[in-house]
Amino acid sequence: MQLRILTLNIWGVRYLAKLIDERLHALVTHLISPEVNYDIIGLQEVWSKTDYLYIRDHIKNIYPHSYYFLSGLFGSGCCMFSKHPIIGVYEHLYTLNGFPHKIQHGDYFAGKLIGLCKILINNHVINVYNTHLHANYHHVVPKDIYLGHRICQAYELIQFIESTSSADTTHLTILLGDLNLTTNDLGFQLIQGVLQFHDCFLDRINKDIFDPTVGNNGFTCDIPGNPYVSPHPHHGEGERIDYILYRGRNDNVKCLEAYPTLHKVPNNLKGLHYSDHLAIYALLEINDEIPENKKIKPLQNMEITDEKTRTLLSDACIIVEETIQRIQRQRMFCTFGVFILVFILFSINGNPLSNSYLYTIFTIIKNLFCLIGIAVSIWFICLGKPVERNALSSIQNAMRIRLQAPHFTY
Repeated sequence: MQLRILTLNIWGVRYLAKLIDERLHALVTHLISPEVNYDIIGLQEVWSKTDYLYIRDHIKNIYPHSYYFLSGLFGSGCCMFSKHPIIGVYEHLYTLNGFPHKIQHGDYFAGKLIGLCKILINNHVINVYNTHLHANYHHVVPKDIYLGHRICQAYELIQFIESTSSADTTHLTILLGDLNLTTNDLGFQLIQGVLQFHDCFLDRINKDIFDPTVGNNGFTCDIPGNPYVSPHPHHGEGERIDYILYRGRNDNVKCLEAYPTLHKVPNNLKGLHYSDHLAIYALLEINDEIPENKKIKPLQNMEITDEKTRTLLSDACIIVEETIQRIQRQRMFCTFGVFILVFILFSINGNPLSNSYLYTIFTIIKNLFCLIGIAVSIWFICLGKPVERNALSSIQNAMRIRLQAPHFTY
């Protein structure tokens, strides 16, 4: 049995993304083309439910089964389409997902999650997970304020997959989506190491098969020449952050082909591109003639025998601890800021009966800004930062449980 899988971040941010209607039309045209024959399609950044319905209604004759994962203010952006029946859906909203005051980033309001569709294919239960982790806006570790969040998201992803993908009931586990992690990032190495996933692109058998319009380096984002991206000095020719990972219950699953695709829309005079990302295509083969391996057991949460994985978990705990310490410093800074603002609020007011009209306006505006600053600072001190600290501590404790470490954070 063969499975053809496609994943794509469509960059569907309404009113911000360029030419979204034309790109959606091009994507639909590709998906219903007789030249392609996908079994499972996972999309990210489908922020508008109307766009999801547009895609669903135009491809439902070929992909009759679909699901849109709703969450947050805009929706998670993740959805699935399948030729085969979806027999169950589950989802887990990430505990940490950015900051509400970083409105320009928008991740906090998106409600990013891990979505699971259990798909039945020829009496095989296939668990397909679709996710989109927090974006990396800085690309330099000291300035990356979301590093701790992405590591915690990666570990929550591990926990969710372990909890819902028992080897007793699942023949094949597939993780696809925009992880916003390169292969060298700690979060990705944790996912691959703990869950023992195979990377379709790296482990493919036919390495000479690829999309000639893209190349064979595996990069999926920040590709030079894409009109929707701004070149970044740290990216060079691009970076690989979109993946299809898999793990079979037996040694009877292999990846025949895998490569980035869907770059430029063919025969488009305007040079239209499908997205600011490239899609990833993978062809998996399940050999049913290989006998069942009775010795295979589910992964044990409490036992990590791989020393490399232990080191990765220890490094992750250190990064999370540094993030917690930064939060404590930010609370102290906000506390100091409250005292300064209160001092400014009750000083330099003068006598409104003896001062000029302009001075009175200045005093009112000054007091208004002070009150807003005090309210925001108190929110950070009493609510925002404690919630973030507790979420980080919870994931850190879970990682220490796996390491069987004696120290916990409360």
